[in-house]
Formats: sequence, structure tokens, C-alpha cells
Amino acid sequence: METLYLAADPIEAEILREYLAAHGIACSVLGSGLWSGRGELGADLYPKLVLQDERDRPQAQTLLRQYEHRRHSHAEWRCACGETSPVNFETCWSCGEPRPT
Repeated sequence: METLYLAADPIEAEILREYLAAHGIACSVLGSGLWSGRGELGADLYPKLVLQDERDRPQAQTLLRQYEHRRHSHAEWRCACGETSPVNFETCWSCGEPRPT
């Protein structure tokens, strides 16, 4: 299995696994169990996402690029209710409405 994404930590790996699953892409997280040994072992112990079906790779990479863009952006978006939310929020923090596309 070829690595799709190397996550910063197990939490990010699970968030991304769920994000991709919400878009119909099945993947697994490998290496989360080794995370606690990262200071003791001389190895690359970051959790990684691997696809269950390689045909999903182009769509998964597109979604992960969007995730990375939002993650590193400091932009905000304005909801119809008038409140602003960070661009990495999928829904309005105030009223729960989804971010407009």
C-alpha cells in the first residue's frame, strides 16, 4: 500500500480519514499505535493514510490539497447569519449552517 498522506499526529490522521470517508473515499490509518514511541525509537513514526482503492487517489489528493489550503490559511468566511468563522470551519460556529461553496 502506497502512502496517501503523512499526518502530523494520530488525531489529524483520524480527522482526515473521516473527511475522506464523508466524500466516499475509504482509507485506513497505519502507524497510530507507534506514536507514543516516537521519542524512544529512531524511526519515522508519523501515522499515514493509505487508500483501500487506488482508483480514489486523484479525488483524495484534490480533497487533501483543499484541506491543506484551509489549514494554512488565516482567512475567514461570513455566514448568512452575519458571523465570521475561520476558513477551516465547515459550519458556522454560531448557527451551525454549512459554509457556502
